[in-house]
Amino acid sequence: MRGRCKQSPLNKKGYFYLLLMVVLCVMLVNCAGEDQPQAEGEKSELIQPAKWWEKLPRPIYATLEPVETSQKWFEVYRLIDNTYAIYEPYQFEEALSYLLVGSERAIVIDTGTGIGDLKQVVSELTDLPISVVNTHTHWDHIGNDYQFEEIACYNNADCIRRLQAGVGNAALQSSITGESLWKPLPEGFDPTTWSIPPMEPTHLLEDGALINLGDRTLEVIYTPGHSPGSICLLDRKNRILFTGDTFFPGPLYAHTEGVNIDHYMASIERLKSRLHEYDYLCAGHNDPWVKSSVIPRVADAFEEIMAGKGQYQEGDGIRRYYFEGFDILIRADMIKR
Repeated sequence: MRGRCKQSPLNKKGYFYLLLMVVLCVMLVNCAGEDQPQAEGEKSELIQPAKWWEKLPRPIYATLEPVETSQKWFEVYRLIDNTYAIYEPYQFEEALSYLLVGSERAIVIDTGTGIGDLKQVVSELTDLPISVVNTHTHWDHIGNDYQFEEIACYNNADCIRRLQAGVGNAALQSSITGESLWKPLPEGFDPTTWSIPPMEPTHLLEDGALINLGDRTLEVIYTPGHSPGSICLLDRKNRILFTGDTFFPGPLYAHTEGVNIDHYMASIERLKSRLHEYDYLCAGHNDPWVKSSVIPRVADAFEEIMAGKGQYQEGDGIRRYYFEGFDILIRADMIKR
């Protein structure tokens, strides 16, 4: 019979600390959400090209009507009556928020990075009651949500969790260092304390829900894929579709951890099936006024990629496929051919 080796108190203590370290490591990994900014030095040229700002200003802005406000971090443009694009051109995301003014109330669609004072901007454009509607809850779309009392997102656990979690200062630093920023930060902004505080949604949206502003109504269209809680908003009266990150004229993010490629493709097909209801797209980044005819080409592009076709560059397992008016970022292991 083999004798038992008696474990010393020191060994027990060592095992305890080892177990504690493992648990902490797992927690850190789980907290590092895919939508958080990457640490400096980890950004692939395929995702963030060097000197990305040299392509600015984008040609579309010369065709739009600028609107002056006191907040110089933003550029504001009137798209049609009572519809404004609020643009952040000085930070890599080139985030776009939208203010829609109705006869009774107004909404802000997404609130950008949180670097500038968005509430001040919208207060200079309307004195109506204002609510926020998030197309999804990645950090660069919820940055100023906390400035508003009413916040709506899709009724999805991931969407709600991200709002409730907020984003800490350390995770945001890479978005204002290195080549992520090419203009000075606004006066009064403190990068050492910048964070996106945890928030509770006050309204949860369902597919097909109607948001009534008085003389205009928006329909919620559930479009998962880029994230589990992504939505688009259809202003049928004005024939505009607000797409968030489901589409924007740039590299569509189909490569991150939260993406479901099958859902993404199905959502694009759904938008394609409703093409007769809108003429223009108001996207979450880059250009705020894009002809809707691009949507069928996006559907075709995904099909082409999944068939093993298309031109791309690859690095670290990520491919960037190039198309006219947009690109698609996707992991090589997501292609099923």
